Order: sequence, then structure tokens, then C-alpha cells
Amino acid sequence: MRKKLYACLAACCTLAVVTAAQAWPDDEGSPVYPKWSHPFDRTINGWANLSMQWLYAQPYSQNPYFDPTGQYCAVGQQGPVWYIAPIFAMNPGSYTRSCTIPHDKAILFQIAWVADTWPCPNPNFGPAPGQSLYDFLYQDSGTYMMMMSVNVTLDGKPIRDVLKYHYISDSLNAVKGDLSLQSTFDSCITGSYQPVVTNGYFLMFKALSPGQHTIVRTATNNMGMTNTFTYYLTVQ
Repeated sequence: MRKKLYACLAACCTLAVVTAAQAWPDDEGSPVYPKWSHPFDRTINGWANLSMQWLYAQPYSQNPYFDPTGQYCAVGQQGPVWYIAPIFAMNPGSYTRSCTIPHDKAILFQIAWVADTWPCPNPNFGPAPGQSLYDFLYQDSGTYMMMMSVNVTLDGKPIRDVLKYHYISDSLNAVKGDLSLQSTFDSCITGSYQPVVTNGYFLMFKALSPGQHTIVRTATNNMGMTNTFTYYLTVQ
């Protein structure tokens, strides 16, 4: 039996192409940090790993991934980067969240990801003889990524070439999942720190100007199911 991760519903491999005239620029005018930059002395891959620690640590009752309105978007937030989780959605349609964010925070937007944790109840889920745990989780995480078309916009303007913002943990990291997520999110959660490899797409937005902003993520999976996630952000 395959390990069950609901985050797969947010995963993607193929992203919609937008014309240069429609998209945000790639130079200093871009609202996102370059892929290999080090905002706040950490790689974006490193911030993505930290965002997994944040998401796994929040109990189901207040977890931003399962939050239907956005009222819990500030739970557990600290430091210079604000994390925005994807929206849990089992059916096609349009979903919205609202969140108020301090004006001096960069924003780590979790577009799509798989967090592959170990160990699991399934005794067959583990590395083969001679295979490292990292190599096993790295390889396994790729099996969850579904072919999709994805488009991300900020304030109505597309982000160009979102596909290039793909990150995979370059070493084993650790998460400590809240046990309330074991039956709803990741059956491999033990309640203690455990190894994890994160595989997904992340955008790090620079601090937005005070006022109202909107991020929209539209995705279609390989079975034809389309979801649109809209995030209404109030920057204060």
C-alpha cells in the first residue's frame, strides 16, 4: 500500500506558458527572489524546508493547510519570512483564503510539494539494501508529482517560468509532526522528529507594499481536475 500524502493534490510538473508581455519582469522589477538567491542568509530551498517544519508542527484544528477561511494564517509565524500554505482541496473548484501580513515580511508561497517522511507503518517502505535513506526518499518523492498545468499570478500579472522554482532537499531534514495530522495528512507522522525530503515548487516573494494584494494559483491535474486558489492579502 502506497504511503498517503494529501499534499500530492497540490503537486505539479508542467506549468502553463505565459507571454513576456503579460508577465512580471525577471530583472530588479520582479516581485520574487531569483531561484539561487540567499534571502536573509538562507537559500530558498532552506526556507522551503523550514516551511515544512512550520506546517507539520501546527495541530489540525489550527493548521493553515486545512483552514477554510485563512483565520489561522498567522499561527506559528516568526522570523523575516511569512509562510503561505496551499489549500486542502479534494474536489475541483475555486477556493479562497484571506490573510493579514506585516509589511516587512518576505513571503514563501508553497505552490506545490510533497514532504516524504520516514519511517512509516508499512514495513516495506524503506531503502533497499545498500541504498541511503536520502536517496530512497529523493526517488520516492518524485513518484507523487502529478502532471499538471499551473499558473500563478500576483495582482493579475503572471509570474514567468514558475517551473524553474523547483526545489528538492539536498540532504535529509527533520520534521516533528503534530499527532492530530496523522489520520488527516500524513500517516507516517510519529509525533517525534523524523527524516524528511521535500520536493516541490516554491516562490519567495519580496516584501509587498502596504495595501491589498492578490495571489492566484490555477492548476489542472492529469485527470482533468482544475482548482483555483485565491489568496487575498492585506499588508499592514
